Amino acid sequence: MARAPSGPQIGLTYRGSFAAGIMSPSLNFRSDMEKWQSGAAALTNFFVHVQGGISNRPGTQYVATSKQTGNQPNLIPFIYNNTQSYVLEFGGGYVRFISNGAYLTNADGSIYEVATPYAITDVFYLRHAQSADVMTITHPSYPAYNLSRLGQLDWTLTEISYAAGISPPSMTGTTATNGNAGNTGTTPGISSVIYEYNVTAVSDELNSESNTSGTGLSCTNYNIGYYEQYGNYNTVKWDAVDGADYYNVYRQYAGQWGLIGTTTALTFDDVNYAPDTENGPPTHKDPFTDNYPTAVTYFQQRRVFAGSTTYPQTVWMSRSANYTNFDVHTPVVSDDAITATIASQQVNTIAHLVPMADLLVFTGAGIWKVAGGQTGEAITPSNFTATPQMFVGCSYVQPIAINSDVLFIEGKGSHIRDLQYDWYASIYNGNDLSVMAEHLFYGYTISSWGFSQFPFNLLWACRSDGTLLGMTYLKEQNVWAWHQHATTNGVFLSVAVVPEENDYGAIEDVAYFVVERTINGSNVYYIERMVTRQLGSANDDITKAWFVDCGLRYSGTSVSTVSGLTHLIGQTVSACIDGKGYTGLTVASDGSVALPVAGETITVGLPIAAHAQTLPLDISQPPQFARRKRISKVYASLYNSAGLQVSSNGGKNLYPLGNTATDGAMTSDYVMRIPSPIWTQKGQFDFYQNAPLPCTLTTISFDVEEGN
Repeated sequence: MARAPSGPQIGLTYRGSFAAGIMSPSLNFRSDMEKWQSGAAALTNFFVHVQGGISNRPGTQYVATSKQTGNQPNLIPFIYNNTQSYVLEFGGGYVRFISNGAYLTNADGSIYEVATPYAITDVFYLRHAQSADVMTITHPSYPAYNLSRLGQLDWTLTEISYAAGISPPSMTGTTATNGNAGNTGTTPGISSVIYEYNVTAVSDELNSESNTSGTGLSCTNYNIGYYEQYGNYNTVKWDAVDGADYYNVYRQYAGQWGLIGTTTALTFDDVNYAPDTENGPPTHKDPFTDNYPTAVTYFQQRRVFAGSTTYPQTVWMSRSANYTNFDVHTPVVSDDAITATIASQQVNTIAHLVPMADLLVFTGAGIWKVAGGQTGEAITPSNFTATPQMFVGCSYVQPIAINSDVLFIEGKGSHIRDLQYDWYASIYNGNDLSVMAEHLFYGYTISSWGFSQFPFNLLWACRSDGTLLGMTYLKEQNVWAWHQHATTNGVFLSVAVVPEENDYGAIEDVAYFVVERTINGSNVYYIERMVTRQLGSANDDITKAWFVDCGLRYSGTSVSTVSGLTHLIGQTVSACIDGKGYTGLTVASDGSVALPVAGETITVGLPIAAHAQTLPLDISQPPQFARRKRISKVYASLYNSAGLQVSSNGGKNLYPLGNTATDGAMTSDYVMRIPSPIWTQKGQFDFYQNAPLPCTLTTISFDVEEGN
């Protein structure tokens, strides 16, 4: 039977989303996987929207040059609320404060800073937890400190004292009143007795009871058990204590102190009150003398420390609602401080504490849940349970709580996982979020990260080689998509994210970076701030484009030269001039740049080259990857884009997709016919944005021919 000759088959292929982000090369041609259908082979300086499209990332603004040299400083966020936030730059022996893109400065213009005890080699290992205007900082080689904001230019760093917060009373004496007991001779029932007393001061405001004043005072009297018959009693006296709302009086019985009364006065008459030995005075405890904790957090109105060098698996919880008090009563009461050691098969120092519905304890080998029995129950000295959840350790980088999930870096420092409570299994578990893009992590570690929730749900992570990684994460939509970000002449070393108000009145989570660059022959550490991607109040003003790194902006009368770029001397830069993009400019030795055209709104900085590449095409049923493909036409749905280019041969030939870099306008949907298309086996095509202009690609489809 004769067969018709076979030839090229023409079809339209639709790729509606990049929501899965970069796919590892090991997943090439794995079209059977659901996420592969919405993945990309490469996303460099493009980020993924939760809706599935991609945009080139905004650039960074040059903030300042760090004081630190030799070793990089570390950035830590300090967030009081959405409108009051700071980025703390910790270097060797100092901390500086950045607010809204600038250092805090003294009246004379000098940079405001506070001295610290931390060596530069230790600042990346600081743990921190914040309560209002106070941040507690821990490190196993240093005592715990409180960094307190008393005013915009009034910050203090003080070593934490674990005293009760209120002084004990000074007892001034005791008086025995005999009544008629002295006239009864030597009746055995009312013979002479020695009574021991002690007094504490109580502050309602501090929620604290002082310790007792030493061993107390004694009083010798006839047995006051006969007070009603003979009127004999004892009087205890003490001096007033500043801040005391009342005083507790204790008497010793059978070798144990028991409460006999409470008074606001400075004297107390003991008329044979029965000592309540179930309610004794507190005993002072300072668990951190030459024993400094590694981790800190707040949970159930207690400040929690954990993981010292001497006691690597011990958790210390302060008294309830009293963050500096670790005292305990005899016998203990429910709001006493708690000391507990987690028993495990391996001894791994507790690295982090994360407060969720339960207190999550992260070690180098596993994760534990600390609770008061059932989830949500109060933890007390007699109701403390530690249950293992998963035997996957955590690195030194602090986990990030996002809504009801926790993201953490595995103990070896590379793979990233999420963690959430499984109500059916009654345990915390999660997923490896790195598995689809494992080539981005293999052989590297993550040294710093932060989550910018609004507006794009982006996790920023600094890799050990200085590459910036990004992940779009929205758990409820099952979106976790990786993308890679590079910078010209620089490496990303540290990141901190804080909320700030942008120029158009919206609150955004803004990422700050420490970037090491080689400028004019010297290595420097720059503090840079990622700029908002919003282009004017309506997001359609191309003159507001900021798609350069380490950049600055000029706005004013029309000029053909800009200056003030001494931080980029000798660098090749790009410029957006009134909405038109220009590349290949050079910063002169005086920090000036001669512009190709004059302009009024000029943004100049290091160029950002954005590149996106599709996965290999799968257009047959069943898949036939051996067939060669040829793309002849691209249908691109764009949003506020200019300067985007497309190629079907790996960048050898580039064709504009919509408005060019010098058109000065943005475009939307566009169809591009590829001149002289070529045959390839994978049928991939690439998008490039080399101009300092915005581009957003929401969906794409293309005409493709499939060969024999």
